[in-house]
Amino acid sequence: MPAVEVLIPRSVEEEFPGRVASVDPQIRVRLVDQDGSVEGAEAPRVLMRGNIRNEAMQRLLEEYPTIEWVHVSSAGVEHLLPLLEGFGGIVTNSAGLYAEPIAEWVIAMMLMHAKRLRVLVERFERREWQGVASEEIGGKTLGIIGTGGIGTAIARRARGLGMHVVGMRASGKPSEHVERMYTPNGLHEMLGLSDYVVIATPLTEQTAGLIGEPELRAMQPSAVLLNIARGRIVQTEALVRALEEGWIAAAYLDVTDPEPLPPEHPLWGLPNVFITPHTSGHSPLSSRRVLDFFISNLRRWLQGEPLRNVVNLERGY
Repeated sequence: MPAVEVLIPRSVEEEFPGRVASVDPQIRVRLVDQDGSVEGAEAPRVLMRGNIRNEAMQRLLEEYPTIEWVHVSSAGVEHLLPLLEGFGGIVTNSAGLYAEPIAEWVIAMMLMHAKRLRVLVERFERREWQGVASEEIGGKTLGIIGTGGIGTAIARRARGLGMHVVGMRASGKPSEHVERMYTPNGLHEMLGLSDYVVIATPLTEQTAGLIGEPELRAMQPSAVLLNIARGRIVQTEALVRALEEGWIAAAYLDVTDPEPLPPEHPLWGLPNVFITPHTSGHSPLSSRRVLDFFISNLRRWLQGEPLRNVVNLERGY
């Protein structure tokens, strides 16, 4: 059998030595540095992006037109679409592979809000023996915008805690653990029903700016917004107004627009906002999950089987 050259980040090989090469005797691994430097490659057919820089990935695609398949280690690919213009091969992503830690982040933030943990921590640090009124999340309604792998993982945990779960997706197709599914036409109705709203949809031309003043005003004054998708899905100026003027109760954000969020940005100073630096998907298990998925897809590719998580470059996910 002819050799198949596979480009993978050097960091992947250092963390998991020999894993990719062991997939099949015909595999020839070629290591790529962050800057795109690679030695020994002649006609590679597969590229696993990993931590390879954007401009370096673009240069590799130009230098090696033999590349037929690119796997992206992130779930979202909107930032890579301009670099993939003209690429005629297959692109796969890692959608769903970060669902477990992200879902745990969402549950943690909802519990932080309901149990008023920020207030309790402040009182603990001051050694104050003073309670605070709190709520239960059981019986509350969680609305999920985007019910793919991440949204489903969130829904499963929420149902386990006794929450009602409603969702929205473009197709309106039912999803496990979601009691009622809305299409985008029913977004405002779903928002009005929800005590907590999680944004878990990909960033596309259709979802950019999806949550603006009309949507935030459609939410209950006691409702909480959580965003683990992309900052640009929410119109930041409208969100600041909503939090300042009490259209909604609070926001828990793992992503922002702009990102990173400048220290002087007004979101930092609002008492009803909690921000983490795009880390909800971080886990010591994440890199192994991504590699396991890539290896599974590599076996399928070698056998001529359809790949999983193929990206529609026109839709952007």
